[in-house]
Amino acid sequence: MKRAARITVLFFVCLTLLFTSGCAPQKTSRFSRRALDVFDTEITLTGFARDQAAFDAVADRVISQLRAYHQLFDGYNAYGDLHNLWYVNQHAAEAPVQVDEVFYDLLVWCRDQWQQGRRTVNIAMGSVLQIWHQYRNAGLADPDSAALPPVEELRQAAAHTDFGAIELDDKNRTVYFTDPLLQLDLGAVAKGYAADLVLPTLKKEMPSFLLSLGGNVYAGRAPQDGRDHWNVGVQDPRVDSAALLSGGTDILDVMEITSLTAVTSGDYWRYYTVDGQRYHHIIDPNTLFPSTGMQSVTIVCESSLLADYLSTSLFILSREEGEKLISQYEGVEAMWVESDGSIHYTPGMARYSRSVKATQSNKQE
Repeated sequence: MKRAARITVLFFVCLTLLFTSGCAPQKTSRFSRRALDVFDTEITLTGFARDQAAFDAVADRVISQLRAYHQLFDGYNAYGDLHNLWYVNQHAAEAPVQVDEVFYDLLVWCRDQWQQGRRTVNIAMGSVLQIWHQYRNAGLADPDSAALPPVEELRQAAAHTDFGAIELDDKNRTVYFTDPLLQLDLGAVAKGYAADLVLPTLKKEMPSFLLSLGGNVYAGRAPQDGRDHWNVGVQDPRVDSAALLSGGTDILDVMEITSLTAVTSGDYWRYYTVDGQRYHHIIDPNTLFPSTGMQSVTIVCESSLLADYLSTSLFILSREEGEKLISQYEGVEAMWVESDGSIHYTPGMARYSRSVKATQSNKQE
């Protein structure tokens, strides 16, 4: 009896301490922040924090980190003495360039993919992609004069896209180009990599969050508003303004995820029009022209870097080739929207896709 009484007393003492000390669960509210000067896209951070000041402290830190990574992987601008992508492209053929550990680790990761035979994404294609970038910008600035790059110009640039011409010195952390005309382009991996790099800060300081970098979205722990997942919309690649004005939606599907990333590559992100034809930014290394097999590809997995890399790869590959590629990785699911508008999912996407869940539910009924 005495023991039971002591246990009861201890229980009420602990309960009292729980609700009168810092151990008590703190009420949180939802806050959001937008930034428009990072990775040339709109950055949105949504999270649950105890108050605005607490959210702002985390948001300031994360956006500052993302801005630093934007500068590091910017291939078009210099930032003082920073050995960023622009600097490497300008000087790595002259002598080995020592780079930041974060930068070097990304190059090593890309090298590992290449050496393992996964060669759809080639970061050495910068010379070709820069030509498309120039023509696309000119076409957007003056649509009436929009033109395609000459095929011969693209072929000449493609002669300088050999990944083997990139020499990485692991001991000294340097980059050297044996081909003076080679240029790096990290557009297929940089945003996803940057998202992964800020996750430790978010998971520690504001674990219930949703970070969006354009088509790259990472969902942290479940939102602290009673839901058990975050909803990440997959845009309809062919939605038009008439559909929106008539009450339609630009969302093709919704991924219901926590502690995962959803990354979409699509032909509607960056493109220009020539003679009524859309030319987007995802270039097939075999044709040197925009890939035409897909409208969009969405990847769901744990790593934003991997998802970024795979969404671009699967956009270029046929669906059968893409299925073979992602089978080499654990925990990767995909959604394809092919050029004819048909939609396909890997079997495991049933855990996340609202459309697939609804279809399966209707079949059961």
